[in-house]
Amino acid sequence: MGINTVWESTLAFRDFRDKTQELSRVYWTQQMSADSLMSQLNGKNPDDISAQVIPCSFNYTMHSQKVKDTLLWLPTYMDRNRLHLLVLYTSFLETYLKQITLYHTASNGYTSNINDIANPIKLTSVGEALAAPILRTSTVPDMIKYASEYYGIDFGQQAKEWVKIYKVRCAAAHNGGIATPNFLKAISGQPLALRPKVYDNIGLTWDELRTAMKYGDDIAAMIDSKASNYDIKILETEEVLRELKSKNLLPSNHTKLWELLQDDYRLSAIKKKDRHNFIYKFYGKMLNN
Repeated sequence: MGINTVWESTLAFRDFRDKTQELSRVYWTQQMSADSLMSQLNGKNPDDISAQVIPCSFNYTMHSQKVKDTLLWLPTYMDRNRLHLLVLYTSFLETYLKQITLYHTASNGYTSNINDIANPIKLTSVGEALAAPILRTSTVPDMIKYASEYYGIDFGQQAKEWVKIYKVRCAAAHNGGIATPNFLKAISGQPLALRPKVYDNIGLTWDELRTAMKYGDDIAAMIDSKASNYDIKILETEEVLRELKSKNLLPSNHTKLWELLQDDYRLSAIKKKDRHNFIYKFYGKMLNN
């Protein structure tokens, strides 16, 4: 996924990609499970109980579905799973947009608690006003629209597609995944592949989920490749240090700190003067080399 650009990504973007990879593992595990069930049940007596045909860890009375019904249900099961995964993926994209906007705004000089070492980075009132259209909303298409202006990026088709995607996400999150009349009206002209009728359960095909994730990844990558810089790296490093400090998890020996940041957070090396500043700020020690 993503645009064909190489850059030193932010920690926020790497976290976003990690969550996406985890979601991918969840999806393909679900698909393998569905495939295995299909393989195990095909050719069995259609009126037998599926949970008796296949060895299960629970009593078959907990799920006394017949083989014929399970085989009919499996495609719908995966359609629904994809819809649920879209809800999770949307939350990952929302989190990334908020994080990168916080750091981007702070890196432009709008940090209000520079000398704090125990609390998360906060913006000045001006910084909060600049970032509010992203930080104070949870409507992803609105966030993407403002991000286009804030970062000077034309997202093109990716932004248009996410308008439809978000309508589907909202139906899953707020309507229980039911195609209400209002939902069908909202996506008029943007039909889903499975074409649900009124009050049907909504499902997604693999192509639809993959497209949503690709466009979301493209948007995040376009922002990150433009916004990522050394100042943001320093802010992200400090935010990690503040969190460790607040939880009393900083290494007692400051010489172990950089190894921890590299191994656990994949934060690359920073300039010597900044390393010295952090040691003084978080350990109260002056270093000469």
